[in-house]
Amino acid sequence: MTLTLADIRNRERDALLGEYLFPQLGGVQVSPYSAIGSIADLTGTPSVIRAKHPLSILAFPGADPARGFVQHCPSLGYKFLWLPPGEEGYLAIYRAYLKAHHGLEPGTAGFDVDHLFSRARAGDLRLTHLRMVLLGQGENRSHGAGYESGRTRAGIGTPGRQRGIDEVMLMKLCGISSPRKNQALSPEMLAHVQRIAALFGLSPMEIEQNIRDLMAVAAHRP
Repeated sequence: MTLTLADIRNRERDALLGEYLFPQLGGVQVSPYSAIGSIADLTGTPSVIRAKHPLSILAFPGADPARGFVQHCPSLGYKFLWLPPGEEGYLAIYRAYLKAHHGLEPGTAGFDVDHLFSRARAGDLRLTHLRMVLLGQGENRSHGAGYESGRTRAGIGTPGRQRGIDEVMLMKLCGISSPRKNQALSPEMLAHVQRIAALFGLSPMEIEQNIRDLMAVAAHRP
């Protein structure tokens, strides 16, 4: 079967949600990483998942994984490209990754290539690699101008510590626009909250409050 860009986008989304809901964790959700301070963070933790589903780290685009690598989990059947936050040629590298690892000719028409974690914030927090994802057009711009910009200005976080996907990043991954502080969630956002609450077995009110708390933190000014 020939893969399409939509297939790759859906595979990435499903892989992250799958690790979020890993059944062997006994009902405890563990957030997959969006940014890391060391490749060992990715290969060694969470140990309960990695012991059963180990990762291969494939240097890409060159021979040095510090410049970028592909995370491959053979048993779960997924791949992700990780790049340093300062890599300006990330779009060309992602296109080359699509060809080398998925057999797709270079080109991402109709989709955006994005860092799941803010590049600017990653630099401030001394993180070495960010998870790259494929999103529908426009899905990243709202978050870059909203939540991500606010979190970067707030300057909160422990340098070097890996970062998991939070509820607002999950909205981005699922194609939902960034919420705005002190504004009501849109019908689309509320529908997303209902879906995620049902998927994770949580209260929709709890998910919505977590989103509002994250937005409040993003709006903090030191």
